[in-house]
Amino acid sequence: MDWIDLKTFYLILHIFGAVLGAGGAYVSDAMFFASIRDRIISGRELQFMKIGSAFVWFGLILSIISGILLFSTNPAIYIESSKFLIKVFIVLVILINGVYFHMGHLPMIHRHKDHHYPSSDEFNRKKKFLIASGVISVTSWTFTIILGSLRMIPIDFWTALISYLVFEIIAIFFALLIFKYKKVF
Repeated sequence: MDWIDLKTFYLILHIFGAVLGAGGAYVSDAMFFASIRDRIISGRELQFMKIGSAFVWFGLILSIISGILLFSTNPAIYIESSKFLIKVFIVLVILINGVYFHMGHLPMIHRHKDHHYPSSDEFNRKKKFLIASGVISVTSWTFTIILGSLRMIPIDFWTALISYLVFEIIAIFFALLIFKYKKVF
């Protein structure tokens, strides 16, 4: 195929992975927050969240595989790129957060489906972690999309890392504050 090279093919796969993963994260979060308005998550609402979650996982796996393939086209350049290194770190955060969500939050939500969750001690104890997990998911996917759109970043890895972590802390703080005073959750 002389009209397309391997790097371009890998990049197309990578973009599809990001679109599916971020789209799934945005839609899943929106469905979750729409579902909790009546303080009961129905089996149907839970099923829709699981579908969104499947898109996130498929997108994440596709992004990781295509990212490894992209890296293989020129490892020396990528390993020196602060943009690449911070994207790898953020994808690792997305992966860990996803595993935590599926092993901790999803079973809890499943146990409370069709029940008034605010009356559950377990749900009340863990809701801050659920909110933080949602914030981390959406902001991290957003960061990876923005970073992927840039040719390079004008800062080193450590500055990018500190900036990302500070942003996450502030975003989580404000999300918890909003939920505390709106009494939505």
